[in-house]
Amino acid sequence: MENSITNDLQKNGQALADKAADKVQGGIRDAKHAAKEAGAAVSNKVDELQHDAGPTVARAFDRVRSVSLQSMNAVGDAAQRTRDAASYASDSIVVYTRENPVKALLIAAASGALLLSLMNIIKSRRD
Repeated sequence: MENSITNDLQKNGQALADKAADKVQGGIRDAKHAAKEAGAAVSNKVDELQHDAGPTVARAFDRVRSVSLQSMNAVGDAAQRTRDAASYASDSIVVYTRENPVKALLIAAASGALLLSLMNIIKSRRD
């Protein structure tokens, strides 16, 4: 009985961690896409202005391009750190659940009760 509860809790914890990681990764993909679009727009503008500008202005635009590439790299690094953090959190939940199944079950029950109470409060305010 306790083993099936532990397995269910582990699966639910893993599912929640996976959903959180998916949402984080979706946000990261959106941020990376926006950064790439911004970088492409800057790059296109740089090419356009470089064609019309002198060498001094061209060097300045090369610096802008370099900064935009660094920004895109920074977004990629942040995305990797976020994925690592989500994975670590997921692994921590699983390890804690294996080591403390009763506590994990009580924490899950208390969390569920708290969420239900909050949902009831929100629902009663809407009515």
